[in-house]
Amino acid sequence: MYENHITKFLTSNGLPVAASLELSEYDTAEIYYPGNYLIFVDSGRLGIEVGGEDYIVEEGEFLLVKKFTQANYRKNWEEDQTFFREFVFVLHDDFIKDSILSFPTPVNGASISKPVIKLTNSPILEAFMRSIEVYINAQVELDESIMSLKTREVLHGLLQAKPELIHAFIDFSQPAKADLLRFMEHSFTQNVSLEQFAQLSGRSLATFNRDFRKIFQMPPYQWIKQQRLSLAKRLLTYTSKTPSVVYLEVGFEDLAHFSRSFKQHFGINPSAIQKEVG
Repeated sequence: MYENHITKFLTSNGLPVAASLELSEYDTAEIYYPGNYLIFVDSGRLGIEVGGEDYIVEEGEFLLVKKFTQANYRKNWEEDQTFFREFVFVLHDDFIKDSILSFPTPVNGASISKPVIKLTNSPILEAFMRSIEVYINAQVELDESIMSLKTREVLHGLLQAKPELIHAFIDFSQPAKADLLRFMEHSFTQNVSLEQFAQLSGRSLATFNRDFRKIFQMPPYQWIKQQRLSLAKRLLTYTSKTPSVVYLEVGFEDLAHFSRSFKQHFGINPSAIQKEVG
C-alpha cells in the first residue's frame, strides 16, 4: 500500500492547505476530513460513500467536502489509464469568513445541507487547481496574504459554478467541534503543534487537552508520539522505505530525534528494523 503512494503537502503557518496524491494501485480507506476540502480528480475515478449515499467523481470533476465528515473512499481508474491523481485545497474557516461576505447572496436558492457536494467540470476551478499544483510542486510555503487571495479565488469559481453554495459556505465557516477520537486517528502524522491540533479540531488548547485526556487517558503529546512510532515501525517492517524517509511521513521534525525516540520505545535502532527485512 505505502509503496505506491506519492503525496506532497503545501502548508501555511505550519497548517496543511493543499496536497497532491498519486496512486499506482487501487486504494480504499476510511477517512475523517478535518477541514473543508475541495478535491479535483485529475486522473482516474474517486468513489466516496457518506452516510449511506454514494458519489462518483470522474476525471475532471470536483468534490466539496464539509469539515468533520466521515467517509469511505475508493480510488481507481479505467483500463486505458495507469494511475489515480487528485489535488486538494483546504478552505480554512478564518479565510472563508474573511471572504464570503463580499459575495452577493442570491435571493432564490435553498441552503445546501449535504456534507458532500459534487461539481462537474469547471474551467475556472481547474485553472485554480493548476495554479495550486505549481505551488505544491515548488514546495512554497503560502503566507496569509496569498491564502486569502487563493480562498477568494476558489470561492469565486465555486459560486460561479453553483451560486447557492454561498449558503453552504456561511454554514461551513460556523464554529464546530471535531469528533476528537476520529480526528486524531486520522491526523496524528501532521507535524503541527498542540495549539494547531486544537485549532483544527475546533477547540481552544485548554478544551483540547481536557477532552483528549478524557478520551485517551493520557496527555496528547504521549499518545501522538506512540502512534507515530508504531506507524514508523510498520512502515520500516513492511516497506523498503528508510528511516530518513519514514520519520517525515509519521510527523517527526528531525531524524536524530526520531531515532532516539524509536530506540527508547522499541529497544532497537530504526535502521536495524530496516536491515532485518532488507
